[in-house]
Amino acid sequence: MHKNLRKPITKGIVVALVCIMLAVVLLPPLFARADEGRKKVKVGWYETPFNTIDGNGRRSGYAYEYQRKIAAYTGWEYEYVEGTWSELFQKLENGEIDLMSDISYTEERAEKISYASVPMGTEKYFLYVTTDNTEITPDKISTINGKRVGVTKGTVQQRYFETWARRYGIRSEIVELDGNETESIDALRAGEVDAYITLDAYYDPERLSPVCQIGASDFYFAVSKDRSDLLQELNSAMSKIQDENHFYNQELYEKYLKSSGKNIFLSAEEKSWLSKHGAIRVGYQDNYMAFCAKDENTRELTGALKDFLDHASASAGNAKITFAPIAYNTVSDALSAMDKGEVDCVFPANFTAYDGETIGIVMTQPLMNSEMVAVVKESEIHSFVQKESVTVAINEGNINYERFLDDHFPTWARAVYPDTSEGLKAVAAGDADCVLISTYRFNNISKQCEKLKLSTVSTGVAMDYSFAVKEGNKVLYSILSKVAGAVPKSTVSAALTYYSVEDAKLSFWDYVKSHLAVILAVLSFVILGICVLIWRSIHLEKKTHLEHHLVNDLSRRVNYDALTSVRNKGAFKEYIFGIQERLDKGENVEFAVGMLDCNDLKKINDVHGHDKGDEYLKATCRLICRVFRHSAVFRIGGDEFAVVMMGEDYQNREAIVKRFEEEQEMVCRDFKYDWEKIRVAYGIVAYDPDLDHSSAEATMNRADQVMYENKKRMKVGRDFDPAYQKEG
Repeated sequence: MHKNLRKPITKGIVVALVCIMLAVVLLPPLFARADEGRKKVKVGWYETPFNTIDGNGRRSGYAYEYQRKIAAYTGWEYEYVEGTWSELFQKLENGEIDLMSDISYTEERAEKISYASVPMGTEKYFLYVTTDNTEITPDKISTINGKRVGVTKGTVQQRYFETWARRYGIRSEIVELDGNETESIDALRAGEVDAYITLDAYYDPERLSPVCQIGASDFYFAVSKDRSDLLQELNSAMSKIQDENHFYNQELYEKYLKSSGKNIFLSAEEKSWLSKHGAIRVGYQDNYMAFCAKDENTRELTGALKDFLDHASASAGNAKITFAPIAYNTVSDALSAMDKGEVDCVFPANFTAYDGETIGIVMTQPLMNSEMVAVVKESEIHSFVQKESVTVAINEGNINYERFLDDHFPTWARAVYPDTSEGLKAVAAGDADCVLISTYRFNNISKQCEKLKLSTVSTGVAMDYSFAVKEGNKVLYSILSKVAGAVPKSTVSAALTYYSVEDAKLSFWDYVKSHLAVILAVLSFVILGICVLIWRSIHLEKKTHLEHHLVNDLSRRVNYDALTSVRNKGAFKEYIFGIQERLDKGENVEFAVGMLDCNDLKKINDVHGHDKGDEYLKATCRLICRVFRHSAVFRIGGDEFAVVMMGEDYQNREAIVKRFEEEQEMVCRDFKYDWEKIRVAYGIVAYDPDLDHSSAEATMNRADQVMYENKKRMKVGRDFDPAYQKEG
């Protein structure tokens, strides 16, 4: 080897050996320190709404989600130890587990375990009986005397009950139960105890009926005394969680502990009341679509309230609730009827607690709500919000709007008009500055607004629509309060969207009816050809109005397609984003996405003209809305629509898809021209957390892919269809 090369090679070998030695010495400690950063924490797991495992083995629950949030700040790695609450609490005291949730504070416990400095929530303790128990009643707590009251062994419920019993002079036998929650409820149902005390979070309306609340307390995460190293990290993490979101505890309570999405169960007293009283008479405001109205043909209730009552009537798991809707011209008329005993409740009602007290009514929780917009002159869109004084036109007898103004715009002056149409004319003439209207009702006035050159400005506030009940009707109020929370919000929202579109679709026939005398007179004096031309002229005028001026400038929060009146692509993105937020929070969201594409729109436009293409799109939209009537419908492109199926439509999606195919075939069979035949390629897939990796957008993309595959198959089928080629 060359003499000059030997020295560099030797140095290189030495450097390499030194690097290897350093790696051997230094890297293991580095990896060890990284591994030490992931502390192992044994956490108690007891099956309740705090900790649940679904059929697919996926964990969720109030405590579980909270613990995952804590792990995000601490880096802890959990090992779950299963058992009953009592068993796990004993293990925590013995140091066999490190962390446990849902522990109320007592001084005795604090000597054996360490509490977090911040509570993880507040729980209430109720005394429950079985739903068929008529001996122990909420109206007379003395009926608990001499009864056997079950409590879970080792919990603070016994102490709270003893304090409550002393306060009210109740003497009962306390029975300690050592099983899990299901076993304790089974003991109650088997008659081993007469009543059972547990958290409101464990309330099962199908099996339990609440008698009264006997106490409440904060509950905490607790740490074993042997793991003091965890306590400081726990306190720091929970403090950061509260700084990040002050309402985190309340949101988890609403998500996991508050009863929702289940059938309601009526008490023995409520069932008895219904049996004696019969149908609940609902006084509602007529001509108030999309919320409620009397159908001109059937003379029966239509609108979102009809869908709500249909759903609510079957919502009780142990009784059939029937409703008898009765129409009134105004809410004031309906309230007067309730005062006379002609109806039992009134919809829609919007009153504060104080307003209700002054007229002797109480309100349920809202059934529906809607953003309110101000209808103003087009020339005043930008200057309206800067006006120092505003005069709003309101309908005579519309007490809801008067109370709404009292709450949100108390300084606005009010001018009373017979109806909304006259109020709009007053705005156009400058006699009033605006008319307030629900976004779901804008379609009713869109045509008149166009003629009067009126537009909309968002108010930024919404109006709630509730049942009003006469003060003192406590059993009826209890039933309606349960009903008000029984119908999913998605069902109500879909119904409002559907009826707002239907109302816009029918407005042409309303126009024809209002001008029927003129049309008949013309038909009496002109030949058939002139009559056809006149009809076409009216039809074209109507078409132009619906195409270009339906809802041009609704609030940025209300994104509707001007041609079809359904929501547009921007609204679809927001809707999917809302579902994604729920998925990100760990909710078990059941939904399906449908992507629909209208075939041959370009051909119809080229051969028959764009006016026929628009008619084709509107007819397609009406079919989609009619079949997917409880789903959110969107127009997301020129010839593309999307539906999001949840609730009832999600459960019945296979039958709905079959109906869509059948109705599409019927339209193609019964109509002659291309622009009358609806040919839609669609792809509808249900969200699958494994396939979609918890991504709503992935579900949408799968639906899109299925739709395009179906579209290709439809095109291949038509290319080999001689009838279609001949028609083309």
